[in-house]
Amino acid sequence: MGGAASGKGGVADASLNVVPFIDLLVCLICFLLVSAAWTTLSRIDVDQALPKASKTPPKDKPEKKAKINLAITPTGYLVNLWDSEDQPDLATPKRIPTLGDFKLCRGKSDNGVCSGDLEVYKKYDREKLKEELAKFMKAGKQGDKIKVMVAAHDKVPYIHLIGALDTTLSSCEDEAGQSCLKNPSVGDINLLRAEGYTSFD
Repeated sequence: MGGAASGKGGVADASLNVVPFIDLLVCLICFLLVSAAWTTLSRIDVDQALPKASKTPPKDKPEKKAKINLAITPTGYLVNLWDSEDQPDLATPKRIPTLGDFKLCRGKSDNGVCSGDLEVYKKYDREKLKEELAKFMKAGKQGDKIKVMVAAHDKVPYIHLIGALDTTLSSCEDEAGQSCLKNPSVGDINLLRAEGYTSFD
């Protein structure tokens, strides 16, 4: 694209090269498409559990339904089945302790030697958690309608919350590998204190 301008300095040739601009737009479009697809595939749908604003009880008491509570503490998992009137033993939180530590290398690793940042995390027993959650879901007798609330202690790294949510969804799968739990709830650890939890150490 060219043009001419006249003035005291004479004729000036002005040209604009749009090829780099087009290349940049193509790269941006590809990046946005890949980001949108990756975000959709790696997303976990959850509901946020919030404390009730009103402390006055409702006039009509709602029907009690069993709900699975999962607390992630620095020493392991705590699981119980809340509002289970016919099975009070399941209302007592069951502890699933950690299995030690595991190390994660943030950088290059050569023959077991980490040349980057070495991070140490607690190793949570996710297989045992999956097994226990399946038992609690069966005891709740509500199938895919049972509610699950997951809450993590402040000292628990975010990686363990995501791992617990992934384990919760995979603990109830159909033949096609799809989770029968739609949206587990994620709430504050203090919300569980009124539901049978007394210690989160």
